[in-house]
Amino acid sequence: MKPWKLLSSEFLVDAPWLKVAKEKCELPNGKVIDDFYTLWQPDWVLILARTTDCKWVMTEQYRHGTGKIALEFPAGIIDRGETPEEAAIRELQEECGYGICQNDDANKDLTGSFAASPLRMTENVITYLGSFPVNPDKHRGKFHVVFIDGVERSGKTSFDDTEDIETSTISDKELQAKIAEGTFNHPLQIAGYFKWKLTQK
Repeated sequence: MKPWKLLSSEFLVDAPWLKVAKEKCELPNGKVIDDFYTLWQPDWVLILARTTDCKWVMTEQYRHGTGKIALEFPAGIIDRGETPEEAAIRELQEECGYGICQNDDANKDLTGSFAASPLRMTENVITYLGSFPVNPDKHRGKFHVVFIDGVERSGKTSFDDTEDIETSTISDKELQAKIAEGTFNHPLQIAGYFKWKLTQK
């Protein structure tokens, strides 16, 4: 099996948060598709944050695509120069007001200076679970999954002027019930959660 050959590409939309390209592609059998459309958005991080009492930190916010309030894990765009882990810590603080529990001197500076001191992370506090395509068919972007264990309330939120977010916590059993009944229905987030679930013994 061979990949398609890209013959030409032009951006129909070229904005900071979304790019749409019209591409001309030649298939291995010689057939040419004149108008295959691809999408690009910045990479983002899905944050699976578990509190010191083993509950998941969740958010609720309006999603204009569905026109509904959505229950989700925290998530956010990875800024230029950030690692997914750094973005996860920053977004968790900004969106939810949660940070890594500071029970000992080794963890003292995790919330404020992770980028400068990544080696001060204690074992099993934060786990990078990998990157995944948003949609392999037409989407060039990807999302990263980061698990952070032992978080607690640690300061104020800092919303963008387009954000209106409410935070709550639920148990793992409650989360699975919400997946089963469809009240938690973000497919990429469900996939990220089950990726984490597969790492558990």
